[in-house]
Amino acid sequence: MEIKIISTEIIKPSSPTPAHLRTHKFFLPDNFAFNGYFPMILFYSAQSKEDMKISSHLKNSLSKTLTYYYPFAGQTKDGVSIDCNDHGAIFIETQVVVGEMSKLLQKRDNNLFKQLVPLKGNMQEISTTFNDANLVVQVNYFSCGGIAISICFNHIIVDGTKNVVVDCSSIYPPYDAYASMRSLYEQSHYHYNPTEIVGKSFMFDGGKIVALRKKIGSGSYLDHPTRFEAIAALISGALIRNADKEAHEFTVKQLAAVISINMRSIVNPPLPPQCLGNLVTTAIAKLPIDEKIDYNYLAAEVHKSVKNVVDQYKTNTHVSGLVKGLANSTVIHFSDISRLPFYEADFGWGKPTLLSFVSLHHKVACLMPTSDGVGVEAIIILPKEEMAKFEQDPEFLSYAKPFMSKRARL
Repeated sequence: MEIKIISTEIIKPSSPTPAHLRTHKFFLPDNFAFNGYFPMILFYSAQSKEDMKISSHLKNSLSKTLTYYYPFAGQTKDGVSIDCNDHGAIFIETQVVVGEMSKLLQKRDNNLFKQLVPLKGNMQEISTTFNDANLVVQVNYFSCGGIAISICFNHIIVDGTKNVVVDCSSIYPPYDAYASMRSLYEQSHYHYNPTEIVGKSFMFDGGKIVALRKKIGSGSYLDHPTRFEAIAALISGALIRNADKEAHEFTVKQLAAVISINMRSIVNPPLPPQCLGNLVTTAIAKLPIDEKIDYNYLAAEVHKSVKNVVDQYKTNTHVSGLVKGLANSTVIHFSDISRLPFYEADFGWGKPTLLSFVSLHHKVACLMPTSDGVGVEAIIILPKEEMAKFEQDPEFLSYAKPFMSKRARL
């Protein structure tokens, strides 16, 4: 695939941000958040409108949106706040001169999708390139008339939910001391840097999810696993079964499943459901690497780890300890956004035909919605040698199918 940049602009809010809203302080968990851009891509089928009209429409919409979501037009400063200075969001347009959208979607290759997002190099290089902008949008036009819109926001200030700007920093104020803990957590997340990472998509249809939950719930540890608990147990079991215990500088003894949790409803007092911020905490399920895999036990451990964190926040007894207990572990980071309404993103020419998440890192399992609203798409990013084993795991493949595009009209 070959892409040519047509233009790069800075889009500012349609109305200036009032002086009393100039500083937006981070909510405490933002300090723990992954400091980097989180790229999502929305694919739209061939359009009858001219590219110029689409471009103008998107720019105007973005400008108006930034007036309400003004932190996205600002710049992160001093580790604890955003200067809402109307610096603006970066808006890039490209033409895909070599490459067909239909073939791209059939392959569902994370490395190819990366070419549709404007993130090149490491975090420091990206920040320098975009002058610490908190939002970067890239619109890619295909010769068939299809469009891929990549939206890259700084994950340290927002998660994937729909938000309005509400200052929650007074409830859990940020502290500079947490920056070092966040850095330590990031280092513990990955134990080595593979030469090549591979991202692949696996589909769980509604019927398979029902069957999986029934099977995993038949043991003595957990009666009724949720959709997430069942899928997380299945993925974890495949990783455990295929783990290379001697692949690192230490003997791997456990899989640490790091699970993202939406904090809005679990803290005491509860936060507004629309509160802006990366309002995510984590639970860690420590899963032993054994020869015999009990999926019911794995699901129960996932359930227990999440429940413990939820109970602690509700009773105000939570003590941060993100990096404890990860010695001799291999890690997988789970994020479940499969119930969020991404497929409702209609800019005036219909809803997206496909949504994708692009990871710049490995050891990630992101559960995404499907267009029918019933199934789950699991996008899994692993080192190449681990993916080669994982994608052939027979137990996993009895419930999940590698993605095969059926969207011929693209």
